[in-house]
Amino acid sequence: MLHRISMAPRVRSFVSRRPLSTAASSPPPPSEPGAAGTILAGPIAYSKALSLFHWLVGFTMIGSVGAVLQAQQVKGKEKGVWMHRHKSLGLLAGMLVAPRFIFRLTSKVPAPMKEWSTMEQLASKFTHLSLYGLMVGMPATGIAMGYYGGKGLPFFWTKFDGAATANGEVAKQAFSIHKTMGTYGKYLIPLHMGAAGAHMARGQAIFSRINPFR
Repeated sequence: MLHRISMAPRVRSFVSRRPLSTAASSPPPPSEPGAAGTILAGPIAYSKALSLFHWLVGFTMIGSVGAVLQAQQVKGKEKGVWMHRHKSLGLLAGMLVAPRFIFRLTSKVPAPMKEWSTMEQLASKFTHLSLYGLMVGMPATGIAMGYYGGKGLPFFWTKFDGAATANGEVAKQAFSIHKTMGTYGKYLIPLHMGAAGAHMARGQAIFSRINPFR
């Protein structure tokens, strides 16, 4: 009888501790990826290589678009000068796009910022996908025009030869696609820049995510 009484407090003490141990070991519920107000796992910025090519492609695309817009405002020899700049910068953008895609596919990218709403995240995805299409489609169709048209591809102080036998049909189709994409796609650039400026004005560290010199 005395032996049973002396064991009872120990049993009760052991049972009373178990809920505390179980509660402490249970993991917290996972947060919903991309939801506003949550802190997401992963890198907080793009890789330095991807950041660098982001700016290189961006500046060459802006320069190429600006050059053709200026060419539309002038005539004669000056128009030819601006078109030469447009084609040279467009070809350079095409050369830079390939490594940019490689770095994009082989590096981790940060999740949307926690301050962004669902609509802002969707708008960002749409704009980025559209810009990817623009940065691939515009150089590709421009190169096709010059190569299959037989005139070649001017590149600043040099020139790449065109096809030995011109294919006017392919060059014509490339021109049509190039013109349509340029007419409407050029508005994506100020839209993207404006959105970045709006995020910065709201105190969001948007540019630190894409800074290659950090």
